[in-house]
Amino acid sequence: MTDGLAILLFAVFALLSGALLRFLLHGSRVPYSVALLLLGLLVGALAEQAWLPAWAQEFSQSVDYVAGIEPQLILFLFLPALIFESAFAMEVHLFRRMLPQIALLAVPGLIIATLLTALLVRLALPLEWSWPVALMFGALVSATDPVAVVSLLKEQSSRKRLETLIEGESLLNDGTAIVFFVLFYAMLLGGAVEAGVAQVGLEFLRVVCVGALVGLLVAAGVVLWVGKVFNDAVLETVVTIAAAYLGFIVAEHGFHSSGVVAVVTTAVLLAGVGRTRFSPEVMHYLHHFWEMLAYIFNTLIFLLVGIIIARLVALPPLHMWLSLLLLYLGVNVIRGTTIALLSPLLARLGIGLTRDKAIVLTWGGLRGAVALALALSVAQQGQIEASIREQVLFLTAGLVVLTIVINGASIGTLLQWLGLAQLPPAKQATVVKAEGLIHNEVADLLEALQRDPLLAHADWPSIERSLQRLRLSAEFQPRAPGPQEDLAVFYKRQLLESERQNYWNQFGLGLLDQGATARLVEAVEAALDGVPDLGPRPRLQGFWAEPPWLGRLARWGWLQRRRFRHLAAVYGTLRGYLQAQQALLGLATDLAPDPSMAAAARQQIEANLEQAQALLSELRHEHGRVVAQLESYTALRLLLNRQREAVQHLADEGVLEPAESRKLIERVEQQMFELARGRTDVLDRRA
Repeated sequence: MTDGLAILLFAVFALLSGALLRFLLHGSRVPYSVALLLLGLLVGALAEQAWLPAWAQEFSQSVDYVAGIEPQLILFLFLPALIFESAFAMEVHLFRRMLPQIALLAVPGLIIATLLTALLVRLALPLEWSWPVALMFGALVSATDPVAVVSLLKEQSSRKRLETLIEGESLLNDGTAIVFFVLFYAMLLGGAVEAGVAQVGLEFLRVVCVGALVGLLVAAGVVLWVGKVFNDAVLETVVTIAAAYLGFIVAEHGFHSSGVVAVVTTAVLLAGVGRTRFSPEVMHYLHHFWEMLAYIFNTLIFLLVGIIIARLVALPPLHMWLSLLLLYLGVNVIRGTTIALLSPLLARLGIGLTRDKAIVLTWGGLRGAVALALALSVAQQGQIEASIREQVLFLTAGLVVLTIVINGASIGTLLQWLGLAQLPPAKQATVVKAEGLIHNEVADLLEALQRDPLLAHADWPSIERSLQRLRLSAEFQPRAPGPQEDLAVFYKRQLLESERQNYWNQFGLGLLDQGATARLVEAVEAALDGVPDLGPRPRLQGFWAEPPWLGRLARWGWLQRRRFRHLAAVYGTLRGYLQAQQALLGLATDLAPDPSMAAAARQQIEANLEQAQALLSELRHEHGRVVAQLESYTALRLLLNRQREAVQHLADEGVLEPAESRKLIERVEQQMFELARGRTDVLDRRA
C-alpha cells in the first residue's frame, strides 16, 4: 500500500468512527474526546495482532504508517487550525478582561509547576534522572494542552468565564513551556549549560514578543486583503486558513518563536478589531466552517494520539507503572498547589476566582497531543540514553491517557457537584423569562393553527400537553434567584449584551459602517466592565461633541473633508444607538426579574433615547445637507438588501434557476459594494 493511500484509508476510518461515536454518545455523559482516545488505543493494540484476517492487513499497514508520523507534523498540521478556531470563537472583550489572570497562570504558574514537577521526579520517583532531564520533563508535562482542554470545554462547560480562563491559559502557556523545554533539552545534549535566569527571561520575552509580532503582521495583512473583498465567503475563509498556518510556520521556523502565540494573536485580532473588515454576510459562514474543521481535526488527532501510544509505547516493568501512578497523583497535587499559591492574585485580577472555579481549574489541567509530540521528539533523539527516552515517552503517554480519561471523563460530574454545570441562579432567572417569551410566541401560533381548516382534525389536546412538557428543560428549572444585587447585575448585563448584538445585526444589514459599529460595541463593552451600567455612555458623548477647533477651521480644504467625515460618523453612531435603545425598551420589560427593575431600566433607556434624539435633531438642523445624503445612502442600502432577499426567495421557491439567481445576486452585491466605496467620495465632493 502506498503512503498516500494509507493516509486516505486512515482519514476515512477516523471520520466514520467519529461519526459513529458521535451518534452512539448522543445523550451520554461520556465526552467525545475521551471515547476517541480509548478507541485509538484499542485500534492501535488490535492492528498489530497476528490473527487478523487478510482483508484487515492493509488497514494494519495504514495504522503502522500513521503511528510513525513525525512529531513536528502533529504540531504543524493540527495545532494551527485548532488554536485558531478556539481563539477566533472566544469573546474578545472577555478575553481582554481576563488576560491578567490568564498570563499569571500561563507564565509564573507554569514555571512553578515545572520546578515542582522536576522536584517530584528527582525526589519521589524511582528514576535515575539528572536535573536537566527532570527539568525538561517538568516543562514538557506542565503545560495544559490546548487541544485536549478546548475539546473538553466545548462539550462540558456552561460557564463562559470559567471556559475562557481555562481555555486562555491552555492557549498561552505553550509558549512558556516550549522556551523551558528547549532550554533544558539543550542542557541535556550538552549545550547552554551556563544559561542563567536573565538569559532565560530574555529568551522567553523574545519567543513571546516575536510570536505576537508575527501574529500582528499576519492579521494586518488579512484585514487589508478582506477589506477589499465584498461577500466572497470562499475567498475570505481561505485567507483565514492561510493566515493560521502562515503565522505558525513563520514564527516557529522563520524566527524560532512561539507559533501558538502568533496564531492566538492573529485570531484574537481578527475576531476583535478585524471583525468589521469581513463581509457581514460571511461571518456566520466563517464560524461554521471553522467549527466543522475543528471537529474533523479533533477527531483525527485524538484517534491518532491513542494509536501512537498503543503502537510506540512499550510495556515497562512494574516500577514504571508505580512511577506513572505517583506522577499522575503528583501533577494533580502540583497543579492544585500552583493555583492555591496564585489564588490571592487570581481573586483580585480580571473577574476574580472563587473556590469552586479554582477546583475545576485544577482538575481541568489535561495533557494531550502537544506533550506527546514533544516526548516523541525526545524519543527520537539518539544522543539521549535509550532507557531515559523510553521512560520519558511512557510517562508522558501515560499521563496524557490518565488525565484525559480520568479527569476528562469526570469533570462533568465535578461541575454538577459544584453547581457549575448550570447557569448562576440570577442569570438563570433571565433565561426562564426568555423561555416564557418563547412559550408565549408558540401559544400565539397554536391559536392560529387551531383555526386553520387544513389542520382541523389534529389532536390539539395531545399537542398542548406535549408543549407543556417541553416548556422548561431540566437544566433551566427555576430555582431561588439569589440576592437582589445579583439579579440586578445579571439583568443589566443581559440587556447590554443584547444591545451589543443589536449593533452587530445592524452591521450585518448594512445600517452601520465599520467605524460606527466598532465605536458602539466598544462603548457597550466599557459599560459591561465592572458593574454593568445602562447609561449614560461617556465615550459616545465625547465623540458626539464636535471639537471646537474643527468647526472654526473647517474652511481649510482637508479639514473641511475631515469635518464631513466626523459628521457622517456622528450620524451613524446616533442612528445605530437610537435603534438599539428602542429595541431595549421592549426587552427591559420582558426580561426583568421584577417590575421595579424594569421601571428603573426603562427610565435609563428613555433618558438615553431622549439625549440621542436631541443630538440628532440638532445635527439635522445644523447640517441638513450631510444628514440628507447619509439618510439617502441608508435607504438605498436597505432597498438593495431587500432586493437581494427577494432574489434569494424566488430561487428557493424554484422560480429562478440557480445560475440566474447567482448572476442577479452578484449584480446587487456589486451595487452594494460600489455604494459603500463611493460614500466617502460623495461626501468629499459635497464638502
